[in-house]
Amino acid sequence: MEITDKFEGFKNAERPTLGLALVFDISGFTNFFNKPDIHFYMTEYINQVIETVEIIIWGGESYWSKTNQYKPLSGKPIMRKFLGDGMLYVWEDTEKGLITKNDFKIALINRLYNLQLNFDKINKRLNETIPIGDLPNSVKFGIAQGTILKLTEENGAVDCIGPCINLASRLVKYCSEINFISSARLNLPASELEKSGYFKIIAKELRSFENEIVIIDKDDYENVNAADKKRLFKEI
Repeated sequence: MEITDKFEGFKNAERPTLGLALVFDISGFTNFFNKPDIHFYMTEYINQVIETVEIIIWGGESYWSKTNQYKPLSGKPIMRKFLGDGMLYVWEDTEKGLITKNDFKIALINRLYNLQLNFDKINKRLNETIPIGDLPNSVKFGIAQGTILKLTEENGAVDCIGPCINLASRLVKYCSEINFISSARLNLPASELEKSGYFKIIAKELRSFENEIVIIDKDDYENVNAADKKRLFKEI
């Protein structure tokens, strides 16, 4: 597609609202992209991985999960953007208080955690049609809550900016040994987190968000090597 016109600019920015940002990143995507003849399979691979994430949101067959079928989440994102090796999704709070509802956020993080934990099953399904044995072996998720600003272009398209989007983008790159990490700004009760096996810890070296309290899985943390534990985290 050829771009024939200049960018017309943004016509307005709506007042700040509460939002939630989810970023996912396919680990090792660059090496995968460099394989011979990958262009024959690239779109199918990307589409199928995105489809698994969107089943979490919109509902559908979750073949990698014991649940087997997910119901749609109670709220849908207002923005979706392809990032080259993953996606960004943004939710905005509603009059019904979507972002402040614990059940919505717990369902979202549990489904995402389960997906990254069972990514080998997704690869097995992908290998039915993609003849490459060493597909990227993991997907990483970062989630944060906070202020967003909606920017509307002259043509009506909507984009979002805000600290929670920046934070989610930092989280997804933090600690190579952990594939799911959320900011504690989701404001979830400790009892709900403990029930699902998560706990809070300080991320010491998160760029622009140093000493951010984050939520990770207890077993994941135990599997981080001692040097990275000392360098990247501080227990509360």
